[in-house]
Amino acid sequence: MRINSSVQIFVATSLLMSSIGVMAAPVLSNGGTVHFKGEIVNAACSVSADSADQTVTLGQYRSAKFKAVGDKTGLVPFTIKLQDCDSTVSSKASVAFTGAADAADPTVLAVSNIGGGSSGAASGVGIEISDSQGAVLVPNSGKFSAAHQLKDGDNVLALTARYKSTLAAVTPGAADADATFTMQYE
Repeated sequence: MRINSSVQIFVATSLLMSSIGVMAAPVLSNGGTVHFKGEIVNAACSVSADSADQTVTLGQYRSAKFKAVGDKTGLVPFTIKLQDCDSTVSSKASVAFTGAADAADPTVLAVSNIGGGSSGAASGVGIEISDSQGAVLVPNSGKFSAAHQLKDGDNVLALTARYKSTLAAVTPGAADADATFTMQYE
């Protein structure tokens, strides 16, 4: 019986010692990178994260809709939301846009195939942006929208966009554009 007890103790000790190796230091591996993006500003308001990176869907139109240079689609509203505004810092806000202008009509944004679809980019059409008063905001011109009177807290700048034909012949395809906006506080 003594042998069995000694064997049992040996086996138990061996199992205990072998499990310690299993519970050794954890294995680490590189899991990836997290990018944080933001900005601290000294301005009357901050731009809402929803407005800083937004998509405005202009819709789908037949190329036959554009019969002459200057033909336009209906207006599509969009907004830029300002938050945490302090009207004692500035009382008015306005916006201007920059982006690739159309070669035939620099008052509109050039369209491209941002999504990379197989259809390619449309031609003979651009994207026109207007402020709440209907004034066209020409990209890269430094022209700001009509001033919006700020109130303390949250504010909304109302804008519109639409397609405008820039050539007599409009060809079908993706009609996307990116624009960067700059806020001006007075």
